[in-house]
Amino acid sequence: MLSCLLLLTLSTCVRKGAEDQKFKVLVDEFLDGYFKAHPVWATYNGEHKYDGLLDDYSQEAIQAERNRLKSFLERMGTIDTTKLNDTNQVDFKILENEIHSQLLRYEELKPWEKSPVMYNHVIGGSINSLIIRDFAPWGERLRNVLSRLRQIPRLLEQAKANLGSPAEINTETAIRQSKGTINLIKNELSKVLDKSLGLKDSLIAESEKAIAVLEDYQDFLENDLLPRSKGDFRLGKELYEKKLRYTLQSDLPSDEIVRRAEQEVKRVRKRMFDIALPLHDKLFPTRKHKEIGENLENVVIEEVLDEIAKDHCKKDELLAVCRQIMKDLEDFVKEKDLLDLTGINPLEVEWEPEFSRGIAIAGLDAPGPLDKDQKAFYRVSPIPDDWSKEQVESYLREYNNYMLVDLSVHEAMPGHYVQLFYANQFPSLTRAIFGNGAFIEGWAIYSERMMVNAGFMDFDPRYELQQLKMYLRAVINSILDAKIHAGDMTREEAIKLMTEEGFQESSEAEGKWVRACLTSTQLSTYFVGIQEVLDLEKDYKERVGERFSQKEFNQKLLSYGSPPARFLREIILEKE
Repeated sequence: MLSCLLLLTLSTCVRKGAEDQKFKVLVDEFLDGYFKAHPVWATYNGEHKYDGLLDDYSQEAIQAERNRLKSFLERMGTIDTTKLNDTNQVDFKILENEIHSQLLRYEELKPWEKSPVMYNHVIGGSINSLIIRDFAPWGERLRNVLSRLRQIPRLLEQAKANLGSPAEINTETAIRQSKGTINLIKNELSKVLDKSLGLKDSLIAESEKAIAVLEDYQDFLENDLLPRSKGDFRLGKELYEKKLRYTLQSDLPSDEIVRRAEQEVKRVRKRMFDIALPLHDKLFPTRKHKEIGENLENVVIEEVLDEIAKDHCKKDELLAVCRQIMKDLEDFVKEKDLLDLTGINPLEVEWEPEFSRGIAIAGLDAPGPLDKDQKAFYRVSPIPDDWSKEQVESYLREYNNYMLVDLSVHEAMPGHYVQLFYANQFPSLTRAIFGNGAFIEGWAIYSERMMVNAGFMDFDPRYELQQLKMYLRAVINSILDAKIHAGDMTREEAIKLMTEEGFQESSEAEGKWVRACLTSTQLSTYFVGIQEVLDLEKDYKERVGERFSQKEFNQKLLSYGSPPARFLREIILEKE
């Protein structure tokens, strides 16, 4: 009997090992094909086999990738998931979701027909990704730059053939960004030409050709595409719900997200009022108001935020201030022992490249999982030179010295920068490359709260008020996302919601309107993500009781890559 049981156990182990190996082969083959079809994305992720290629958006290539995705979905159906180990069971679900998401892109969303912005990002990213990190000798990288420069005319011809009638706001943004792509080649690439003298003449010649076709493309955007850009930027209810499900990896419908978000707006505003009222009494001891209820909330919070907003840097100080904030944040995280930062990548604070400006105020460009030892970039968008004094002041008031701290916490320390460093250490390319946006953004907002609660800025209530304003923005993001793409929210309604309910400056609201129109579902990841992380923290605290340690919870939360929070819940709570 014992020998039979032993044989049965060994047989089961062999079967499980075989199924895991079968899945590993499938993942490896899928990723190789995915990188080959998206070579610029491959470079960013640290796969350099295709660094000399530029994405192909011919009809033949589009159909080939669609067929490839369908083929892999069929192959996944042959895997018995009950025989996979715990890690692979999670990765299987993540990969399956990603393939469905990509099929939606190729069969229904079709950005190559509707998004001239997409082509800017591909071309600008193809060059920028090769020159910003030292993952290979300059000679090798510049040979690939040369190869990609030679393919720009082909991609732009595909763009002209593919683009139908995009939304006007997409084409207008592409026009602004296209100038940045030209400047990238003219200015940034020219700075490194001497790094490989043997290629310099060829690089200069191909750069001039690329600039010429980009200038011709700029003319196409302005004089051909823009007049016929009559498309609708809204996805529509049905398509939005499909995309939302894959983005969040959740069955939570948009109507329920909006309902919860609208309730949260009221709760957060009440908390902001509780913090603002004593500040108001101190700042304006003789000022009394007759308003009651929400009207009193509005005037008190607005007046305090208005006073806080005056404490901002000058236009030309923005980058230097962000760099100093980063140093202070890292020192604080180490002092309070909130996370282990041993071995973390170097971080540089720089301006956002011109070719990708106009969508977000700031962002993190982290090294890919296959280049995990390379440096990261915290990028901040500069104030446009053509802005009026009023626009500049509005921008600086929104991103005052307290808000810049919270923004830097979110994007970098201990937000995205730290989380993505940890994610790259987990031995799963599936989770690293196809990380769950809701968890990634949820951690970033969670880290904002953590820094307030840990006493950064000496428990200054002005900082907490700004953090709540930032969180309120995240909650409102989900309302905007759903009501714009699954509804008919107008620009005026959106601006009113952001400025009156969310206390945002007009410059921020105007920029967010553009971002909301150009993107879809991503703006919902913030609110959904933070709620999932907070729910997990609550259950974890109940499980461990007085043994709760903030650092220990943080380490556990970040130690399994970037999967959806529901999988983390199973992993973390089962281990307690």
